[in-house]
Amino acid sequence: MALPRPRIRNPLLRQELPWLASELVLLIVLCNANAPELWFWLVVLLVVLGYRLERWLASRPR
Repeated sequence: MALPRPRIRNPLLRQELPWLASELVLLIVLCNANAPELWFWLVVLLVVLGYRLERWLASRPR
């Protein structure tokens, strides 16, 4: 018998959850990367975090 998935009622958390999950996956990949691909995954993580920071700054009320 499968357990029902909990409903996330907060719309902001529901919107942010995929981004948080992808950043967590990138951190796990980064921790397990070997030397040549470490720089690639570090750049990917920095690009994602930079995009998120830019979107957060753009959405703030003026």
